[in-house]
Amino acid sequence: MWRSSSHAWKVLLLCFTVLGLTAPVFGFCPAPQPTVSCEFLDSDAVFIGTVISTQDTPAQGSYYDGWTYEISVQKMYRGPVGKTIEVFTEKSSGELPLDNGKEYVLFATEEEGRLMIYSCGNSALVSKARNTIEELNHLKTPEDAEIEGQVVFLPDPLAQEPPHVSDVHVVIHGTAKTYTLTCDRNGWFHLHVPPGEYSADVEPIAHWNIAPSGISIDDPDHFEARKGHCSGLSFFAWPK
Repeated sequence: MWRSSSHAWKVLLLCFTVLGLTAPVFGFCPAPQPTVSCEFLDSDAVFIGTVISTQDTPAQGSYYDGWTYEISVQKMYRGPVGKTIEVFTEKSSGELPLDNGKEYVLFATEEEGRLMIYSCGNSALVSKARNTIEELNHLKTPEDAEIEGQVVFLPDPLAQEPPHVSDVHVVIHGTAKTYTLTCDRNGWFHLHVPPGEYSADVEPIAHWNIAPSGISIDDPDHFEARKGHCSGLSFFAWPK
């Protein structure tokens, strides 16, 4: 998730330049930032727990050094059953430091034999995650596959306004059916589909260039929508 291709880095650095932000040191968050539902479906463990202990952990495999946390589980939404669980976060721009004695809701993915947590998603202190927990309490794993994504309109130096939301359409191409979606006011789109192979693009919009962001979680040009999982797609739009 966190290692970037040279193309992805070029796109990312362009966006940071356009937006006037400081580029991260070691990695970056993929796009789009997942909804609770999407991150739940793509996580190997989702739970509420209290940090019991913290251990400095040296670099291992393709990851930097970081911290391993032992957590007492209060409620497990998805993942292994047990009273305690260990998670790791590396010291990078995506790090998610935790404090001993504090209670968190955490979304973790299994990578290289251990559960990893990052700051990019919906993991947070329980005291700041009321809406997330409320949604988790009602989530069920679907029998089909979920697709979500976002079209992000980058700032225009000439102050050209982005198109009206009703004019932003995303087309999802499947082997058996094609779906046309209208984005909401924040550029988001959501769809449930039968598992299978898909591609996606945005219908042309006058005076705007549109392309996959380069840091999309899944490649819009070709991706597999898997049963009980969520595919994340991201597009950038900038003035012609």
